[in-house]
Amino acid sequence: MKWTPLRIYALKLALFSAALAYVALDLMLLRGPLYRMLHHPDAAAADTVLSVYGTPVSQAQFARYIAEQNLLAGRKECPPQLRTSMALGMAREALLRLRARYNDSKLPDLRAQAEEEVGALSTRCPDEQSFVAQLASQGYTVRRFTDKIDARLREQALLERAIAPHGEPDNASIAAHYRQLREELRIPATRPLRHIFFSTVERDADEARAAAELALKRLQAGEEFSRLAAELSDDERSRKEGGQLGTFRDDGRCPLGELPLFGEGAVAAGEPTLVSSRWGWHVLLAGPITPSYIPALDECRETLRTAIISAQRELGVNAYFNAALREGIHQKHIRFHVK
Repeated sequence: MKWTPLRIYALKLALFSAALAYVALDLMLLRGPLYRMLHHPDAAAADTVLSVYGTPVSQAQFARYIAEQNLLAGRKECPPQLRTSMALGMAREALLRLRARYNDSKLPDLRAQAEEEVGALSTRCPDEQSFVAQLASQGYTVRRFTDKIDARLREQALLERAIAPHGEPDNASIAAHYRQLREELRIPATRPLRHIFFSTVERDADEARAAAELALKRLQAGEEFSRLAAELSDDERSRKEGGQLGTFRDDGRCPLGELPLFGEGAVAAGEPTLVSSRWGWHVLLAGPITPSYIPALDECRETLRTAIISAQRELGVNAYFNAALREGIHQKHIRFHVK
């Protein structure tokens, strides 16, 4: 059979029509490979948790990230309701890496600083060979480790630039925050406290009370409190300091909250007093109460300045990441598959 131009055209048309028919069937009826690729481009990797601009994050990477965050937060395991926020955290980190690496030509060249930091770290080892061996044990060469430090510095520089518009607060802003938070800045009442302790864990309750009453009588007869505390107290820590427990605050967080230190019925200052707690009997010697007060603006100006800067930096960082996440999710460059 002779292949004339008309027959070649007809063959091409038939093949093209067959391809179109297959695509139509796959997308509309069969929901086959093409449909899954278009609607779930990351589903090919069964263990993908999320993808950020084509960079997948596996279940193993996600598990390591969760373990790190649990360690930092002091948790044994991650509650199921936190898995989505953990995935968002990973997406933020991935976005920062990608933007610092590829999408920002305005960042400074920080290679020299990275090399300087690596050089400073190397001085902690006896010699260069030991440093190289230590890096190798963690899967790094000197160059790869320097690349990692360089990337970290660029990420920090990118964030610093993002929060730069949030400048230093002026005195008017600090004064406004002081007026707004004035009552929250109140310093609670305080008083110093000493005791001689008789535990009901290590002895009978009646025996402990009798020993405490005898100690009180000896104090009232003129014996020195510090010497009796060192001799008699069951509190090993405070008896070395003459029964000194430190200064207590009237903020509801006293470890011995049942002791009458503030308010109505508070023990008198400078008078040994016998009281009981869940732990045993105490002969207390409390100092005078320093009343609650609100510090003046000048006393807490620097504390407020630091708090405002910290809050503004956090707002700037969150605004930067929220905008980047919204853009990526809207354009379907960021996809989550968290279960």
